Amino acid sequence: MTMKRLKPILALLFGVLIAAPLSGQEKDDKIGTVNMQKLLAEYHKTAAMRETFMGYEKGILTKNEARVESIKALVKESQDIAKEAEPSSITREKKEELFRKAGALNQEAQAVQNERVAWMNRKKAAFNEKQAVELGALRNEIIVMVQEIGDAQGYDLILDRSGASGANVPILSYAKDATDLTALLLERINRDAPAEGEKKSDEGTPATEGSGE
Repeated sequence: MTMKRLKPILALLFGVLIAAPLSGQEKDDKIGTVNMQKLLAEYHKTAAMRETFMGYEKGILTKNEARVESIKALVKESQDIAKEAEPSSITREKKEELFRKAGALNQEAQAVQNERVAWMNRKKAAFNEKQAVELGALRNEIIVMVQEIGDAQGYDLILDRSGASGANVPILSYAKDATDLTALLLERINRDAPAEGEKKSDEGTPATEGSGE
């Protein structure tokens, strides 16, 4: 085969090789990214929930302070009774009686303190669980809206830029040609936010705490 006949064939093969990557590029996934931490932090429902949590936490701290004051009162009473036994004019029998009373009050104060610590630990654990569950529910609401945006705009993948590994290292550091959808999602998730100054009837109401025990 002569060189003149090879030239058209080589040109055709070269054109195929050049076109192949371009054709493959058209089939690449359409990728977007969002910052889920930012979305959750700026979701209007998160602000209302945060106020409820603050009211709940304030109620716990108020009850805890009342228990602390009762412990202080018991300790003070014990100290006052012990001082009554200091004068030398007090009989031995009276001193022993006063010291027994003071000791009993100290034991009662310690028991109340132990119960207070256990109560606070229970409340703290329940509060942390409540926050995790309710914030998780809001996160799921946002994910649904992310999926809606993804379907509407034809995205194959939407990745979370704020996601981190167990070592707190960002999972997504770079995504070529990805579009950041965070601003668009912020508009979407807060579309139904109440108007400025408008309050819901149950907004800010502390969560039910039960008997307090």
